[in-house]
Formats: sequence, structure tokens, C-alpha cells
Amino acid sequence: MHRFLSVVLWMMIPLAAPCIAADAPASFYTLNTQNGLSSNRVLQMLQLRDGRMVVVTDRAVDVYDGQRFTSVTIDTSQWVAVPAYRGATHLFADGHDRLWMKQWRRLYCLDLRTMRWLRDFGWSADDFFITDDGETWLLDGRRLCAEASRRQLELPLEAGNLQDVVTLADSIYTFFSTGQLAVYQPDGRLAYVTDAYAEPQRAMYAATSLVVIAADGNFYQVRTGRGGSILLSYSPKTHQWRQLLSLDVLMHTLTPTPTGMLYLTTADGYLRIDCETGNVVSFSELRLPDGSVLSTGINTVRLDREGGIWLGTYGNGLLYTSPQSGLFDTRPIDIEVFPILTNIFLHGQPLQVGRDYDGATLLDVMPPYAERLIFAHDQNSLAFQFSTMNYVRPRSTCYRYRFSGDVGRWHTLSADSAERLVDDKGVFYLPLVGLSPGDYELEVLATTNPDRWNPDDVRRISFTIRPPWWLTPLAYVLYVVLLTAAIVLAFRLYRRRLQRRNREDLLLLRIQNLVEQVNQYEHSAAMVVLGEPESASASDIEPEPSPQEKEFMARATQLVEQHITDPTYNVERLAADLCMERTGLYKRLTAMMQQSPVAFIRSIRLQRAADMLLKGDMTIAEVAEHTGFCSTSYFSKCFQSEFGCKPSEYTGK
Repeated sequence: MHRFLSVVLWMMIPLAAPCIAADAPASFYTLNTQNGLSSNRVLQMLQLRDGRMVVVTDRAVDVYDGQRFTSVTIDTSQWVAVPAYRGATHLFADGHDRLWMKQWRRLYCLDLRTMRWLRDFGWSADDFFITDDGETWLLDGRRLCAEASRRQLELPLEAGNLQDVVTLADSIYTFFSTGQLAVYQPDGRLAYVTDAYAEPQRAMYAATSLVVIAADGNFYQVRTGRGGSILLSYSPKTHQWRQLLSLDVLMHTLTPTPTGMLYLTTADGYLRIDCETGNVVSFSELRLPDGSVLSTGINTVRLDREGGIWLGTYGNGLLYTSPQSGLFDTRPIDIEVFPILTNIFLHGQPLQVGRDYDGATLLDVMPPYAERLIFAHDQNSLAFQFSTMNYVRPRSTCYRYRFSGDVGRWHTLSADSAERLVDDKGVFYLPLVGLSPGDYELEVLATTNPDRWNPDDVRRISFTIRPPWWLTPLAYVLYVVLLTAAIVLAFRLYRRRLQRRNREDLLLLRIQNLVEQVNQYEHSAAMVVLGEPESASASDIEPEPSPQEKEFMARATQLVEQHITDPTYNVERLAADLCMERTGLYKRLTAMMQQSPVAFIRSIRLQRAADMLLKGDMTIAEVAEHTGFCSTSYFSKCFQSEFGCKPSEYTGK
């Protein structure tokens, strides 16, 4: 959307031509319904901490971020009663990103983070105020209470209705419909009461009050009533009131400038007042370049922190001008701007507050308030859009950003940069495509002076790209569990199969033995019948080992021979190498060889030792060491038990 649909050069027609010719603003910009404003009838304005402008129209609340308007319709059912307030639209912004709006005995509250109306505050009051220090004050009868600090002020009975509350240097200033000012100390004690004017004037200006603090430290108050309007000033130092201006027409809003000027809107236009000299310059008409005259119909005025002047009109939307604006003005500007996150894009589409994206709400607050976001692994193509409230020459806006996914280096960009990430309207669009899962942080600064950057104004946003479920720590734990279960299951299946095979082999062996015994018995019986002597009994014939037993014995013998030099190779390691338990190995060896595993290992070692001794290449000690015996004496003892002679005697046989 174009920031400004039209730039209109106005020719001012002042009431006092000699005074105004040099002071009239050179040009105005317009913002109206063609630019997205909800209505051209503007009631009140306010600037937020980040520079965005809040505009209240007769239909909605609009928030302008330098690029577009975000609007929410005024819900006339979402209000609470403040019966003591009898003025026009009055705006407050608190430290919790809430906008409070008073309108003739009604109080509305808008959550700016979600652009939703709130109603349940947990309290009720006759009137409501927020001071410049952020303190909320509630009026209950003649008692004024601070919501946070719980301070209480007892208001004077004769002072009339409370209309404004202002804090300055820890003192609390309360302004009443009678024109009286009651000042309280920080502990709530009444310091003094002073009158703005004499008794006859009290009833003339009792309707409404608007108080601002100017750069000179003085209060400036607009009061209205059946007698018209009056502009007053009050000095907290001298406790003196001064009347600056009195008009028969209605005065609307008042805003001070840092240079000691006051801008005041009236039913006939707007005024610029010099606080020091009291000089007044009036602007009642705006003449278009084509020569036609446009009646201003100005309702409200607001000075922004960049020094620009905003005028809200009854039927022409918003008008904006700046002391630094000018069609042919090319001087460098140096105004403070703040980067405003206006949009977050996912796969090219802007995220919307509260919208469900594949079962998750990615954005629960408006983009300017977003600080921490979480995305799925396939939501890894993002873009962030920033703007500033630079209306004078937006193309002069420069940005500096640092992204943790880019080694954290600072990049400086402007509309003249080759990357073309900043357009001529000062909008910064940063695409981040194909991000890997992980945690990221984006930091953005903005300025109109590339030689001056304020690190306190950095805008940070953190976000996380979650990994797919199959790459999460829980998934890795599941993989380990499944792998372990698979190994255990495979081992159990192998063991069961081996046991079944061993049982089958044993059964076959028993059947073979039984058949051989039967055959032997029949042969013996036949020999008896024929009268031939029996050569041998059936019990004397040993069964032939099965192929499985032969294979088992060969494998066991091979393992022992492979570790013949290792004295630590024992029954446990042999059983482990054969994938058996020690008890199983013991049973099988004793069944096959009538020999324990320990004796089986020792026998193989001794057989090898005997072969080495016969060769005569090594001494007895060397033979003992090469066959895995820990000492020569133990080797000799075992050798004599096995062969019936000592190792030294064996070589002589």
C-alpha cells in the first residue's frame, strides 16, 4: 500500500498576513479512507512508545505503522461506566500495551497486542486517569486512589468535579471544574490549593479541561463552557496563573512543541502560540494549488516525537506536515526513528493473529509486539517487514540488521543498496528462505543518519524452527530402545533356535544309540543261538560322535588353541566365544567327553606343551609361558598329572 496516496501543497491564508508568511508550513501530506483510514471523521490521536500513531474516528480505532492502518471497529457494548466524566474523546496508553478511551461517561479498553476489546478490569470507578509516569488513578467519590501504589488523595469538597490529574517532580496536580488546582505531596498530603480565575468565571468554563506540560516546565490548560473557551498557563515554580487567550468558539485540543510553541485547534481552524511572547498565528483556510479554498474543519492536533504535526479533520482524514518537509528540500535530516515490525510472512503469505496454521497458532499478538515465535520444520521460509515513522523523506531511512543464522554480522542497508531490500518508501523487507532447524535471533536498527545508531532502539525477534519428529531427542531415544529390543529379540530367537537344534541333535543321538543297542542285542542273541561266543557286550561299544558334536569339539579346540598363550583365557571366555552359558558348556563337555571345561582347556594346553618339548627348541620355562601357564612349578605339576612324568623326563622317553 502506498504510504501517502497524495501529497498536497497548501497555501496558507492567515488571519495576520505579515506574521504568517514566513511561518506557514510549506506542505501537507494527506491520509484518508483511500489510504485505509476507517473514516475521514477524526476525533482524537495519540502516539505510542514505538512511534506508531493511534487515530480514533467515529467508527473505529486505527493504528498507523508508517505503512498501513490496522483498524478495529468500536464495539459500543464493550464499555464500563465512568459517570463523573462528561467530556469528549480522551485517550490514554498504559505500560501494558493497552489503549484507554473515555467518551462521555463511558470507558473503553483496547488490547493493542491483539486488537481486541477488554471489559473485565476487576474494579469500578467514577472516573479514570493515567498520568505521564504510567500511574493509573481511580476516582471514587471524593477519593482518588492510585491502582498500583495504593496512594490515596482526599479531594477538597468545594473544588467541584475532578477533570485532570498530572504528576510532575513527585507532586500530584489535580484540576477541577471550578478552575481550582489542588497540589499534593508524594505521601498524599495536600500541599496547597490555587484558583485559575475569580469566582464569577467559574461557571463560564466548567465543562471540560485539557492540560499539557510544555518544554518550559509550565502547565497549559484549555477550559471550555458556556462562556466559550479560555487558554491558561500555570507555573509550578511561582504558583502563578496567566490567561493567554479567550475565544467565543470552542477550543478542541492542545499540544506543545520542544521549541516553546503551542498548537491549538478550534472550530475555525488551528492556532500557533508562542509561549514566551504570547504571539498568536491563526490558520483558518487551506488553499489548493488549483486556486480552490478548502475549509479546514480541524478537530484535533498532535505533535509527534519526530517534530511533525498531525491534524485530524471532521471530513478530510489526517493532514501531516513537518518543519523539515519541502518539495525541493534536499538537506540531510536527522530525526529519531524506531524500526517497527509491520508484517511476518510465511511462504509468502502474511501471518494473521489467532489464525490456525496446521494445528498451531503461530501469531498470538500483532507483529509490532511479536518477540518469540515457534515454527514447524516445514515452515522454514520466512520474511520480516519493517517500517519507520519517517514521513519527511522516507527514502532517507537506513537500516542495520544482524541475523544469528548469518554468523551474526551487521549489515547496513538503504534504498540505494544493491540488495534492494529497502524500497523508496523506507520499507525494509528481509527474506529468510530454507532455514535449517534451530534457534535464531534477528536484530534491526533504524536511523536517518548513517553515522549515528542508537543501540537502545534495537528491535529483537527470536524464533525457532523445530526439527521434524524423526530428528528430535525423543525420536533418538526411541531408536535406541527399538534397536536394543531388536538385538535382544534376535539373540533370544537365535538362542531358542540353537537350543531347539541341540535338543534335536540329542534326540537323534539317543535314537541312534538305541538303534545300535538294539542291533547289538539282536547280534548277540543270534550268536548265542548259533553257539558262537560273544565278542563284546553292547555296553562296551561307544557310540560314534554326531557331526554336530564333532563340529562343536573342533570349534572349542580351535578357540583354546588360538588363545594358547593367554593365561587369562578361562571357561567364562570360552563359553562367551561359543555363545553359551558356563553351565551349558559344562553339561555339554561332560556329556560328550566326560571332562570338565577346565580340564578340557588344560588338556589342550598340555598337549601343545608336549609337542613343544619334543621339538627341543625351548626350555621348560619358555614352554610353560607359551602355553599359558603362570608358573613353571604349576606347569610341571599339571604335566606330571597328565602324562605321568615330569617335563624334564618326558623328553628322554
